[in-house]
Amino acid sequence: MISLIEELLGYNFEKPYWFFLLLFLPLFIWLFFKLNKEKPFAFKYTNTIDQQQRISSFLVLTLKMLLNSAKILLFFLFVSILASPSKIDPDQPKPDQNGYGIDLIFVLDVSFSMQAMDLKPNRLESAKRVIGNFIQQRKNDRIGLVAYSGEAYSVCHKTTDYKLLGAQLARINGNDLIQGTAIGVGLGTGITQLRGDSTKSKAIVLLTDGKNNVGDVSPIEAAELAVNEDVRVYTIGVGTNGYAPIPNMGAFGAGFSYSLVEIDEEILNEISNLTGGQYFRATDSRSLNRIIMEIDKIEKKLLNKEQSVLPLTTDLTPFLNIIICLCMIIIIGDIFLFIQYE
Repeated sequence: MISLIEELLGYNFEKPYWFFLLLFLPLFIWLFFKLNKEKPFAFKYTNTIDQQQRISSFLVLTLKMLLNSAKILLFFLFVSILASPSKIDPDQPKPDQNGYGIDLIFVLDVSFSMQAMDLKPNRLESAKRVIGNFIQQRKNDRIGLVAYSGEAYSVCHKTTDYKLLGAQLARINGNDLIQGTAIGVGLGTGITQLRGDSTKSKAIVLLTDGKNNVGDVSPIEAAELAVNEDVRVYTIGVGTNGYAPIPNMGAFGAGFSYSLVEIDEEILNEISNLTGGQYFRATDSRSLNRIIMEIDKIEKKLLNKEQSVLPLTTDLTPFLNIIICLCMIIIIGDIFLFIQYE
């Protein structure tokens, strides 16, 4: 019944239990007619009784019915107001009408160790392929890219031009950067792209295969900056367990050697916990792809939750106007229709 009332009136009701008062409506109607049964209801505008009865009967009975209906409607509206009617403002834009969904920055480790071949063809190319596939599926998200090694730079500022972003992603290799793993500097560079942004859903996906060993900004300092900017950071440790093959230019030409995989999972976990994100471990290309898709699902869920909670604008003016008009009708009716003219 309440859902039908909401559909008819176009309002939601915060206290719908007040509508149980409508169960007393039959009693109200019976009492109302009982009290007014013997009360004369007519205009007496002529001294001729025959003319009075003949001319006034239809008009007066119609007015009487309208007045009684108005009083019943007045009771219904009074109950509706007690139920706290409210409605979503149709002129207010929804979050997804602002043009964007998630603001997402990929912070990608491009240090030499990302050339390890435990992910096919290697860690860096596997990460680039997964990120590229992810970008191709986007519609309203603004996505940016930061590359870091011993230093960091913004490869592409957040954009919806996915073709440009994909082209920039394909070109990065880290050969021109100072070697090392500056996780804090890379994360801090990603945060600068989101600083001051009013978008509610802001996230960073940081990928690395090592430990922070250079840079003026520690990973925890960068994480605290992310907290201040309301940015969630998802961290991904890239690399198999144990040793991984890595290219090695020896005296007899190109070859490869085995390097121990050292991922600082404790720090990566701490970064994600501080910022409200999650830490993941990718040991192969397939698991890396699943992780990126899982992060996408988490962010979409959070975004949908934000969009579903739209502000309710209480608007009682139409109800009050109707009640005022009905009160005026009732008062006028009581003054003029219940008075007999001699």
